Amino acid sequence: MTLGTSLFQTINSRAFNRLDTKIAGLQEDVSRGTEDPRSSADPVRAQRLSVAKEQKDMLDRFEGNLIIAEKRLSLTDDTLGDTMDILQYLRTISVRAADANVTPDERTALVLEVREYREALISQANLRDDTGRPLFGGFKGRNDPFVDTNQGVQYTGDGGKHTLRVSESASVATGVDGIQTFMSVPTRSGEVRSMFEIVDDFIYALSSNETLHDNLSTDGDMEVYLQSTQGKSDWSMTFGEGDAAVTVTSELVNGQPGPAIAAINKVSSETGVVASFTDDGKGMLLSGPSGVNLSALRVDPAVVGDLAVVKLDGDTKRMVAPGRTKSGMIDDITSTSSHIANMRAIVGSQGQSVDRYQALVTDRRVIMDEAISGLQDLDIAEAITKLQSLLTTRSASQSSYVKISQSTLFDYIR
Repeated sequence: MTLGTSLFQTINSRAFNRLDTKIAGLQEDVSRGTEDPRSSADPVRAQRLSVAKEQKDMLDRFEGNLIIAEKRLSLTDDTLGDTMDILQYLRTISVRAADANVTPDERTALVLEVREYREALISQANLRDDTGRPLFGGFKGRNDPFVDTNQGVQYTGDGGKHTLRVSESASVATGVDGIQTFMSVPTRSGEVRSMFEIVDDFIYALSSNETLHDNLSTDGDMEVYLQSTQGKSDWSMTFGEGDAAVTVTSELVNGQPGPAIAAINKVSSETGVVASFTDDGKGMLLSGPSGVNLSALRVDPAVVGDLAVVKLDGDTKRMVAPGRTKSGMIDDITSTSSHIANMRAIVGSQGQSVDRYQALVTDRRVIMDEAISGLQDLDIAEAITKLQSLLTTRSASQSSYVKISQSTLFDYIR
């Protein structure tokens, strides 16, 4: 086959251009240190590399969530630790206050100290994370979840528990909610109460110069004046002791004793106690052939302070709910401290889960980095060898082309 000069030059020009393109591309790969990322260079490798990078981006998001969870849990743990320290101070004060030798001036100083600790507890409960969200507010907004009102500290948050996704199928909790932590303290009397109610009752007991009682007995009659409450409230009280104890419940309006008197008389055959109105019509007169034993006086919604003024044996005494005497407050504050310690243990277990997932994500990142490196990193020695081979080939081809293109018919017939 005969080639014309023009066609010969065109074919060689195209060949040299392809060779130059390969050399330039290889030089660029060497300078970059990676394989050609374009799918046109290697479609299969490009697809596998794309999938690997997507997996790595996902792991980066999981790692970011774990960092956020770790920070939030660490702050929550520190907050609960500080809360336990405050409660320990309160317990020390409660033990001191139960001493009959405490003077009125000392008691006044202790009340002031407890009030300061109360404010500190509210501040602890309203702490926020580095994003500005309350640690114990649940999902409900960014306002302080614990608000001090005339009715005591109220919780305005919800029971939502924040979680963050840390793998394709798992999420971790990043703390505990305010209801579970501060508003649901199980006490030794069997009630579940707010930590702030317990502290308020402690302040009341500490402020009172009178002895508070949660159980009263008399061989004679007993006059009981229940505290006036707003609207409807559920009252309960227990007569007798041990297996013979009978609990009476009734719904009163503004503390008027009529329904309670009717409820007591309804079970008088079991308790031996008969109730009637006092002479002024404001209280209950309780009597029985064996006297009267009254205990476990409770009201719902709960109120701070004494629940009844009781007159018996010529004395006037103040009656409170179970465990809310000066000595009983020691148990309630101890129960509160134990409850917060349990909540801190829950946060600690959540932190351990975060640590486990962090280790898992780290291991997966190492595997993914190795896979990406294997797909995109360039073998420099092999690439340089190939580049040198291409350069040599180009040089030889150019030399041959020059010699051939310079030859004419006269060179052959000379």
